[in-house]
Amino acid sequence: MSGVKSHGVGKIASLNLGDMSASPDFEQHGPVLRVNGNGMSGLRLFRVVADRVVPMVRQYGVAIAGAVNFTRYSSLYPYTEKIAKAGYVSIMINSAGPPAVAPFGSYDPITGTNPLCISIPSAGTVQTFDMTTAEVVWGEIRQAELEGRPLRGSTFYSVFGEFTTDPNEVHSVMSFGGARGFAINLAIEMFCGPLLGAPGGLSVKGELDCGALLLAIDPGKMGAKDDFGSRIASLLGEVRAASPLRGSDEVRAPGDRNRGRILIEDHLRETFDIADSTVSFLERMGRGEKIAELSSNPKFN
Repeated sequence: MSGVKSHGVGKIASLNLGDMSASPDFEQHGPVLRVNGNGMSGLRLFRVVADRVVPMVRQYGVAIAGAVNFTRYSSLYPYTEKIAKAGYVSIMINSAGPPAVAPFGSYDPITGTNPLCISIPSAGTVQTFDMTTAEVVWGEIRQAELEGRPLRGSTFYSVFGEFTTDPNEVHSVMSFGGARGFAINLAIEMFCGPLLGAPGGLSVKGELDCGALLLAIDPGKMGAKDDFGSRIASLLGEVRAASPLRGSDEVRAPGDRNRGRILIEDHLRETFDIADSTVSFLERMGRGEKIAELSSNPKFN
């Protein structure tokens, strides 16, 4: 619905909903919250965690939650935006293994695709920067398979260290931004793995080995004025008003594409295309069947 196919309807079929009867364990030390999801769905867990973080940041000015032992939950922005809509800056990172990203200068997968999401209150709305630290999201492999098309070139490596566009030949993916981009990817692996007492790198064998950090900051406790939101909006306006390069129509601020997310209630009569293979997977899920060829395939996670 946000125009990102890799995290849309096709993603649902490959998600492990986890232990639907599980409840998380919380251990709070002032502004720090340790969370053990006990194998529950990340989709459920992080709604609960975000709700716990808001009163903590209101009390302490800053709050950070570290979570382990949960299943995948697709995009990060619903949780950072939930906090930002309450008036706080929010940052979330996730070690998204098993290993998929190759270090700069190699083609061996060592780290996860490790997304980073930042949401900032901005004059009555929220500006969100939501990105993977891989050159392309790993879910692009699943989407290409579902749609029967090749991958984009010069991004994914085969086991021979050569670029491949065949979803069935993928061994690893490049990090974004060369050596500096991989440094960010690796830092997220460290923060969401060893820092939380969870595995990292080649020790990550499945989704329950991954971890996540959710940080919230009260702008008022950091010295920001009451006009913080309008000052953020003004800065974003300066970015958008910058002179575009030749051949470009406009300059967009990071996160502007997400500002166009569809409001479902405003588009109930509209339609959009879903691949036949995805419809088939959803029908099978509706009959209670687990889509084993997707959920058990690490290339589709």
